[in-house]
Amino acid sequence: MKRLLLAFLFVAASLPAAEIPSPSAFLGFDVGADRKLADYRQVVRYLRAVAAVSPRVQVVTLGKTTLGEEMVMAVVSSEANMRNLPRLKAIAKQLADPRGLSDAQLDALVREGKSMVLVTCNIHSTEIASSQMAMEWTYDLARANDDETKRRLDNVVLLLVPSLNPDGQIMVTDWYRKYVGTKYEGGSLPWLYHHYVGHDNNRDWFMLTQVETRNMSRAIYHEWFPQLFVDEHQMGSEGPRMFIPPFADPVDPDVHPLIWREVNIVGSNMAFRLEQKNKAGLIYGYSFDAYWLGGTRNTGWWKNITGLLLETASARIATPIRVEANELHSGEKGLVDYKATINHPNPWKGGVWRMRDIMDYERIASDALLETATDRREDLLRDIVTRARSAVASATPGEAYRIPKKQRDWPTAQFLASLMAEHNVEVRQAANGDYWIPMAQPYGKFVTEMMEPQRYPEVRLQPGRDVLRPYDVATWTLPLAMGVTVEHTTMPESLSTSVVTDIKPETKEVLRRNESLHPRVAIYKPWTSNLGEGWTRWLLDSYGFKPASLSPQDVKSGKPLPYDAIILPDAAKSLLATGARENDEQSGSYREEMPAEYRGGIERAGADALRAFVENGGTLIAFNQACDYVISEFNIPVRNALAGVKRDDFSVPGSLLRVSINTDHPVTKDMPSQAAIYVDRAIAFDTTSPATDMQRWVLATYPEERRDVLLSGWIAGEDRLLRKAAAVAVTYGKGKIVLFGFAPQHRGQTHGTFPMVFDALYWSVAAN
Repeated sequence: MKRLLLAFLFVAASLPAAEIPSPSAFLGFDVGADRKLADYRQVVRYLRAVAAVSPRVQVVTLGKTTLGEEMVMAVVSSEANMRNLPRLKAIAKQLADPRGLSDAQLDALVREGKSMVLVTCNIHSTEIASSQMAMEWTYDLARANDDETKRRLDNVVLLLVPSLNPDGQIMVTDWYRKYVGTKYEGGSLPWLYHHYVGHDNNRDWFMLTQVETRNMSRAIYHEWFPQLFVDEHQMGSEGPRMFIPPFADPVDPDVHPLIWREVNIVGSNMAFRLEQKNKAGLIYGYSFDAYWLGGTRNTGWWKNITGLLLETASARIATPIRVEANELHSGEKGLVDYKATINHPNPWKGGVWRMRDIMDYERIASDALLETATDRREDLLRDIVTRARSAVASATPGEAYRIPKKQRDWPTAQFLASLMAEHNVEVRQAANGDYWIPMAQPYGKFVTEMMEPQRYPEVRLQPGRDVLRPYDVATWTLPLAMGVTVEHTTMPESLSTSVVTDIKPETKEVLRRNESLHPRVAIYKPWTSNLGEGWTRWLLDSYGFKPASLSPQDVKSGKPLPYDAIILPDAAKSLLATGARENDEQSGSYREEMPAEYRGGIERAGADALRAFVENGGTLIAFNQACDYVISEFNIPVRNALAGVKRDDFSVPGSLLRVSINTDHPVTKDMPSQAAIYVDRAIAFDTTSPATDMQRWVLATYPEERRDVLLSGWIAGEDRLLRKAAAVAVTYGKGKIVLFGFAPQHRGQTHGTFPMVFDALYWSVAAN
């Protein structure tokens, strides 16, 4: 019997690679072919099938998604490494936090350890090619027996996430399949491709509001500790074919320079291998900068992980497109004209572009990643030690941030402490309840970045030219955004060992006090991927309000609107009124049609219905751009003082600004007298005294002095805000209107202004 078993094991171990099914054979269609897509569930089934027969592949579950799908990661390496995974994970963890280890011990770990390389795909659901490529890559790595593949797998543990947004991948695939063969083939969804946050799931990596983000963050910073992290994206169709780092300016000087050196080495090898394969249109130093914190791999820069972004030109999902030579253009930072430059030496000349092309570019770059991770294995492992030690050494003795127990919003302060612990930041607690975050720890630079105000670096490519504008937002200062008092001070020695990890924030006072009030709330949901709507719905769902969704058809149906409060999320006036995107009507630009049932906006009938809703006692609440729509449709003594202002005269990409709060009003009674608000639009209000049948309140006001406006980030033209109102409220008939000329719920980050949203809802059912 023992001989038979040994013989069976020998035969099983020597089975030919053909026993591993190819993706196309497994799924019954050619993966990567025109108009063919594997949905997320098929991708997972395939990866599990490979893992069932290949000793080089395991599939691990990271957690559940928002809508209940299993979120998975494939682990791919040599047979020997797969047997030794617990030890290799332990080594990666020790190298990421080398405190207490001698140089000799670290040298031994470096010699024994392997490069941990994380590749994430398809966080943006329409950027779908990488989820298909992931199957082919896994298949080839699982079956190849050439010396080079074996060498790579001996030196690297690949952590491959086929989709960071499984729910959205399924939405996009279902929508695409539904309309294949029609004029809507490859068109946009009329809603967000994530249940709450759509494209902003790649803006969540320091706040961790979404379960998918938390699942991946836990795997990175608590379990696997990769040294390299590549996030694969797609971009527009009419420019370069692929962005590969080096990144564009500006650069955050607090990121260890070894990060950028490694980024450049990896990116250069990717471009080199792609060019050898005659893949044109590669560009670096373009559009995507090295400053912003919120994306997947970006957050890792401050946690000593080398993160890279790949952006490949898109097709129409799986439908080919033809791009004419005269349609190729740029105008982005790093490529003013579409021509050969040192960072774009071989422009693509136009032609047919397919999902297969995207997959091929991604695959070559991904293989080059493994090549570099193999060749530079010891460098990568030593460098992460160097960066961690540098972060620890940069702190002065006892340097720490204190989150005092005594402050006006203790539950939110607790939330900030718990968020830091979820990031695997070391948090301690004193006997009096104060939280302390010591700076002498590997993630100390990340802590500083979260706690201190930002001042966007003003980089000019030529003397006298404008500064390079931020790629995304310009601030992420959590104490300001959350309304939490944090002190930069010296930690008592008695707290040296009291680390806490399980922090459960108390319920916010504003919610506890009003728990007997149950306003019926609805959020308007336009036929587009409106991020403001998604984030508002997430906020209200998270705090128990259970809002309904109002489609354009619901508003203009002629039926009564059975709600106490309706929120118009951040959306351009034209989008709300007609369903047209901003400036489409004025510019006459081409817009693809949506299916008939997903067209239109509030229209005249809907505007009349909203007016009747308010006149009869309802409360209408508008966020950001939606204020312009309300001002145009309702006769109220408010106007946007910045309407029509040019970008050269006023610009704020997303910054925290100071306002004074009128705390005598029901909407602002739970706010401090001074607050930080998140502003990313040209909106500020002038008000006038109304007639006797109307009341008007200024709820928040910008400072009188220019120097007092900006708290964190970047702004130009701030003098246009001086003494203007940031939020107002009016009565209208029997009802009420509240205008927030900013984003009070911005990406789930601005806890400091959440109370105004909640109290505006409670005001809708409060006695006059």
